[in-house]
Amino acid sequence: MTQSKTISVAMCTYNGERYLREQLESIALQTRLPDELVICDDRSTDSTAEIIRDFADSAPFPVRFNLNPVNLGGAAKGITKNFEQASRLCTGDLIAFCDQDDVWLPQKLARMAQTMEEQPQLGGVFVDAQLINDQGVPKGILLSETTGMTHSEHERLMRGEVLPVLLSMTKVYGCTLMVDARLLMEVLPGPPNWWFDAWVPCMVAVHSELAFIPEPLFYYRIHATQSGVGASLPTVPERVKQWKHSAKDYWRDSEPQLADLYSRLASENNSGMKPYLEYISGRMDLLRFRADLPSNPILRAIKVIPKMSNYCHYFNGWKSMIKDLIA
Repeated sequence: MTQSKTISVAMCTYNGERYLREQLESIALQTRLPDELVICDDRSTDSTAEIIRDFADSAPFPVRFNLNPVNLGGAAKGITKNFEQASRLCTGDLIAFCDQDDVWLPQKLARMAQTMEEQPQLGGVFVDAQLINDQGVPKGILLSETTGMTHSEHERLMRGEVLPVLLSMTKVYGCTLMVDARLLMEVLPGPPNWWFDAWVPCMVAVHSELAFIPEPLFYYRIHATQSGVGASLPTVPERVKQWKHSAKDYWRDSEPQLADLYSRLASENNSGMKPYLEYISGRMDLLRFRADLPSNPILRAIKVIPKMSNYCHYFNGWKSMIKDLIA
């Protein structure tokens, strides 16, 4: 018989009055209710705190509301600190992360917790979502379509090809994720160059197993005022812009994150981390190589073509090679 685990939901809020009630109500309608909802508000200036307190009065589970003494800061820094704080306040065996502007389908918590309970080797599980606009109208797009989490990518993840999948782009959003609380406490805090959304699934997958439920279990809202990383299918101009993103720019953006990840894993003195350290080191070497390629196309070709196997191992194979050859 599968042992039931306690569930905490960790939510962070900031000026979320427009969509917050609908999100809170969707949590209260779960077929498997959480054992607690922990909310950390980053000094909202609208009616967010009032909405939370009203909900707490009638919620079918305990609501623990923490109003930050000061605003923790904008963008990645503030959001990451706030989610780390909310995570540490949770008391459940499993922690599911929650944004303030989405809508959960009734079976979301039940499906995720059941998967974690039936597969005790898992350190975390994440799900798919349907994209909706600011009015709640479905856009006809799955979140996985915007992240590239295809069936083949999931198979690679389950085979242990963790870093090639998770370092290529944002594959896992925090709001899609449920993790083992004990493992989460071991991998926090995240380094300053990482978003909470990216750090947690990466570290969970490295130290345990991370599974994907390819079922849209909530509505992910796209709107102009959302914080953090938004999701959408790239337009043609955006695809062109991505293509033109130079190797030097990519190296500049990626090197601090890879260095942070390498340093953290190396500090564990765990022989099991050796393959990951080797992969990170090799990826950094190839990134540096790509950033330093000469402008002369013939000299570029002479350098790039012999590196075919490296391009396949660390990046997108011939696609990345062609980009470097014609840049």
